[in-house]
Amino acid sequence: MRSDLCVVGIGEVLIDVFEDGQTTVGGAPLNVIFHLQQLIRALSGGQALILSAVGHDPWGRQILSTLAGVGISTHYLADVEQPTGSALVIEHDGGAGFEIQPNVAWDFIRVDDSALELARRCDAVVFGTLAQRSLVSRASIQSFVSEITGHRLYDMNLRLNTGNGTLGYNAEIIEESLMLATLAKMNDGELEAVSEMLSLTSESQDPHERLLLRMERLARDFALDAVAVTRGPKGALLWSEGRHLQLPDSNFDQSMVHPVGAGDSFAAGLLFGILQSWTPEESLKLANILSSYVVQQVSATPPLPASVFTMISELADRASSSAKRAAS
Repeated sequence: MRSDLCVVGIGEVLIDVFEDGQTTVGGAPLNVIFHLQQLIRALSGGQALILSAVGHDPWGRQILSTLAGVGISTHYLADVEQPTGSALVIEHDGGAGFEIQPNVAWDFIRVDDSALELARRCDAVVFGTLAQRSLVSRASIQSFVSEITGHRLYDMNLRLNTGNGTLGYNAEIIEESLMLATLAKMNDGELEAVSEMLSLTSESQDPHERLLLRMERLARDFALDAVAVTRGPKGALLWSEGRHLQLPDSNFDQSMVHPVGAGDSFAAGLLFGILQSWTPEESLKLANILSSYVVQQVSATPPLPASVFTMISELADRASSSAKRAAS
């Protein structure tokens, strides 16, 4: 096990506001870092950090308090004049819609010399699309990510405002992000949208084969080491080391599913396994363990219970044994 990991998430940090009035800390990069921090504390060592901005207001203080409570440093979380970001979450039919506030703190992320020094010494970065809607944050994110010599996970998370249909992305942002990335994760709807925007055509008439071919095309065109596609109740796919792996369909009661954050926990598990040099199969299993728990919780950032850590520890022991056998 690596004992000195340094992983950074850069992008939106916000408060998810659910229709019943419940609020939880959220934002895709923060969700990934939250779960990575839990894994690092339990299984290895090091730190998971978030680089973003909050306002000097009650929601900003809620975010700072939550992060401090789980041991995530707030050193790179700037306090700015703009209000802390928020997103109204509208869950329906096993999916989620969002109304995301504009011109908020994370639209004004700045990268200074100390942040760039962090980039040069960390092992991996997680970044997405939404925070790049602002020219200020877009420049900062791309500058930071370009300094990373380790893994660069582009966790796509395409978002639009359910109320007015405003897109939080465009083809230019997506293409630039893919060019910076070494790993990419998205859901099947996002793969479909990106394939159309970037003209990633496939002549196959079979939907499943077309999906696999588009994953390969994406990996080849952007020199990606791996591409992961989550499919909701239909499991997930991973292209890595020249082959496809597949998780089976979910057996969850879809009326009890809470989708917010499930994909982010999947990304955290996948990246942790990759950082530990686990096989693609083992990394995919860890991603599945995390997302299978989180999808049953309202919050995108629930503490993992002992039962989940037991499964993770057993997987880690098997992965360690496999690595030792491969080395002998």
